[in-house]
Amino acid sequence: ALEELAAEAAAAGWPGQVLPLPADVTDAAQVEAAVARVLETWGGLDIAVNNAGVGHFAPVAELSEAAWDEMMAVNLKGPFLVARAVVPVFQRQRRGHLVNISSVAGLTTFPGGGGYCASKWGLMALTDVLMQELKPYTVKVSVICPGSVQTGFGGTPPRSYSLRPEDVARAVLEVVAAPEGVILNQIVLRPVVPPEFQKPS
Repeated sequence: ALEELAAEAAAAGWPGQVLPLPADVTDAAQVEAAVARVLETWGGLDIAVNNAGVGHFAPVAELSEAAWDEMMAVNLKGPFLVARAVVPVFQRQRRGHLVNISSVAGLTTFPGGGGYCASKWGLMALTDVLMQELKPYTVKVSVICPGSVQTGFGGTPPRSYSLRPEDVARAVLEVVAAPEGVILNQIVLRPVVPPEFQKPS
């Protein structure tokens, strides 16, 4: 998929603007190698977006240890490893923007979401700590919390009115394009639910 994206970019007149670097975000060595390759290719780093995520949904008593561990590894350890790799670059540059993709599940809970919610609440806390630590370096940190997105995430079919992936991408663009003196720290995206799908109040 990354190679296809690079080919699309080249065909659109942007050759060399997409660098396919598949990596396991739970592996520190692979994350560090990817960041090093970016620096080697472009000489700097402006924005890092933590978007990788997995979800397994079941009552806590029925959730497997493997499912719990995978969510914590991808949803929480992954952003930590990426932050640890890019923050020194941002600090040296005294500029940069780290964007974490959390979820509405990082703000509220629901039955069956024990592991997923825990990982996303943890990501919210990590984001807030990073924002405080990096403000002295004029480095920005933001978190975006989407509702359901039309990706088939978690093995469930998306609702017709769910957010589209490009809606989330546009939110990232809005956040990183904010004025120099502004940190859009926390953005919540929810779909507009058509009246026929709304629950009676």
